[in-house]
Amino acid sequence: MTVLHHIYDIPSEDELAQLVGAATPHFALQIRGRVASYLDRLPPDHPRQAELRRHLDRLDELAVEGEGARTPVPDLPPRPSLATQTDPSAPDAPGMSRHGGTATDVGPTPDAGGGPH
Repeated sequence: MTVLHHIYDIPSEDELAQLVGAATPHFALQIRGRVASYLDRLPPDHPRQAELRRHLDRLDELAVEGEGARTPVPDLPPRPSLATQTDPSAPDAPGMSRHGGTATDVGPTPDAGGGPH
């Protein structure tokens, strides 16, 4: 075994899943190269050959097709749009000043007899 093979041993299934699972289209080919080097180290009859080939196929697809190639699996319920909610800090909201406080929070106006100017 060479020093290179000793230092860069083939990662466990969990480590490989972390490496491949974090791939983005921009880095998919670089990660694919690393996985291909792991595959090259294995003997042809090694049980992990199929796993590594699946990862290579996924990375090829990701590099060419991008993130949209996979069907997203939602893990959170959809959130309501903020566009449909009233923004209380908007200047034209009833009873609100331009600074986000209510009309009663604003100091005296010049025409309200606020004292000498």
